[in-house]
Amino acid sequence: MGGAGLLSAADNWVVSPLLPAMAAGFGVSVATAGTVLTAYLLPYGLMQPVAGFLADRYGKSRLLRLIVGGLALGTAGCALAGSLAWLCFWRAVTGLFAAGIIAVSLAIIGDVFPPRQRQGQVGLFMGMVFLGQGLSVGMGGFFAMYSGWRTSFALFALLAVLVLVLLRGLPKTPPTGERLAFFPEVGRALATPMGRIIFPLALVTGFFLLGVYGFLGAFLHEAVGLTYVQAGLVVMSYGFSCLLAGLVAGRLGSRYGPKRLVITGGGLAAAAAGLLLVTTSWPLGLLATICLGFGYICIQSTLATLAFEVSAAAKGLPSALIGLGLFGGGSLGTAFGSWMLPRGGYQGLWLALAGGTAVCLCLVGALLRFPCPKSDTRFGASGVPTNRRPHARA
Repeated sequence: MGGAGLLSAADNWVVSPLLPAMAAGFGVSVATAGTVLTAYLLPYGLMQPVAGFLADRYGKSRLLRLIVGGLALGTAGCALAGSLAWLCFWRAVTGLFAAGIIAVSLAIIGDVFPPRQRQGQVGLFMGMVFLGQGLSVGMGGFFAMYSGWRTSFALFALLAVLVLVLLRGLPKTPPTGERLAFFPEVGRALATPMGRIIFPLALVTGFFLLGVYGFLGAFLHEAVGLTYVQAGLVVMSYGFSCLLAGLVAGRLGSRYGPKRLVITGGGLAAAAAGLLLVTTSWPLGLLATICLGFGYICIQSTLATLAFEVSAAAKGLPSALIGLGLFGGGSLGTAFGSWMLPRGGYQGLWLALAGGTAVCLCLVGALLRFPCPKSDTRFGASGVPTNRRPHARA
């Protein structure tokens, strides 16, 4: 599943550095070639909750194999596209299938692993996802310069087939057996005490942490003076830091509880903003990028783990709603950054990040009370495990 998540993220983010090569190949402007981004992102965003719902209703392992097969088909079509219109069509097909990989994989983790192991597995999986995102930055530049953009899609299609073969070893996860209805299930998930906390927090996290990530490379190139290759290498450290954070997220969550881990993640994001405000050389930029990656996984792994507690019957849909909040928030954050840069420059953007995370930290610390997860470790109002076993009920 980690290979599937890594591949889906790499396939998503590799297109941006390939746009100039695509534009040259089809004889159009870069702005016109940018329609391939919209063609992918629109179905990718809209289909996440649908994929999570279908996973609960028809079986998660079977659906994951189906959508990875669709990803292989879509990327193969992109490699063979003879016009920009056909490339947009195949990117839409790819986004349609890729949307469910993260949500369905997280739901399988919720089914297979006991509660006390879930956050560690979620953190490891999401670390591999963002490792794919980080690697794609360098891979895209390499393909554009040396082998052509079609080669990247052909390679991803072959890798998707390999992942599809490996997924045959997944444990079976049968459907819930309940006749679930999509919109009522969405409403119930959003209205639960846990849902009222974690879904808005996912949106805010995506807005500030993922939205800012999209501008790191440009900042390092324009303000710090790094070359495109140097900036890409620094930005790639985001994926590696996410992977390292995922390796320790489970132990940190068990030791300190969800509330403290969310606050820690927000503190690291605020520290990243402070470092970016004073960054004049690549070491500070590297440290800021690492802090941002660690902070993101601390928050994301906590929210995704708590999503398993939203519904006893459905795990795919709550996981998908977390993904929709994170990536939808990231899209809004990117739009905000595009609006802010002409008005406040990069300094204004980093100040907005610092201020936004500070406000969120105050809200989490003063107002939010995470409900107790259903495990042997009980969490009090502060979010710290009390190590008391629940009383037996008749």
